[in-house]
Amino acid sequence: MRQHILSSCYEPGSKTSRKVISIKIDTDLGISGEYFSIAPGTYDQMRAIAPLLIGENGLNRENFYNLAKVILRKQDKMGIGPMDIALWDLAGKYYDTPIFRLLGGNRTKLPAYASTLHGDYSKGGLNSPEAFRDFAEQCYDMGYKAFKIHPWAPADIDQEVKVVNEVGKLSSKMNLMIDPCCEYETYADALRVGRACDENNYFWYEDPLRDGGVSFYAHKKLKQALKTPLLQGEHLHLVETHTDMAIAEATDFWRADPEYDGGITGTMKIAHAAEGFGMDLELHIAG
Repeated sequence: MRQHILSSCYEPGSKTSRKVISIKIDTDLGISGEYFSIAPGTYDQMRAIAPLLIGENGLNRENFYNLAKVILRKQDKMGIGPMDIALWDLAGKYYDTPIFRLLGGNRTKLPAYASTLHGDYSKGGLNSPEAFRDFAEQCYDMGYKAFKIHPWAPADIDQEVKVVNEVGKLSSKMNLMIDPCCEYETYADALRVGRACDENNYFWYEDPLRDGGVSFYAHKKLKQALKTPLLQGEHLHLVETHTDMAIAEATDFWRADPEYDGGITGTMKIAHAAEGFGMDLELHIAG
């Protein structure tokens, strides 16, 4: 049986490794902007756009962002994000100010939700609907007021409905979410799990369909059929496609990721666009 690669982390005593791409942008002032990327497939893109920075002012992020979009127009543009984040690190060091201050922020705390890796079949792991419920209870006892399920891969729809119902027993005290990670083979499967979410008052339902989370029409139809809000956008890139999805009425909540969406510069563009639509934006961390 195929099991999601991240599920190995649930095996007691097991270890895993991950390759990262280290980025360092040096300046003649002796200040360097640094970041490491865990987003796959970005190395060649970053090599293509890195020459844009040579001899330029490292604080001119908008110019870099716009030129990089053109160079990467035939690709998914994910190479922009890690480079832009390194430029923001450079700016923070140059001004000796935390990045959130440079963005105009004044909050030092944000609410967090507990999120699982994918369900597994290991002893002591998230190997049953009851195990997910028990883990959600543990997270609640630790102070988390919201919990997100990443169920099994491949998906057994009967099992998916069971885990929605089982964890749903906690819906009176926790906000509940589910992310199938595009594992459902048919629209009917997504609809069935979505209706279980409706019955259990889930807070949101994200990326159920095998399209990869990019079909505006399919998600609009799913949104119309369910009362549980959809959260889409993880696999869209940059502000234009996020805005188009909102105009198509294909999502209730927006999502952006600095690594996936053009860095902090691109993510702020998406945040301001969501603000203009009167919609909420949830930030994702690449992984």
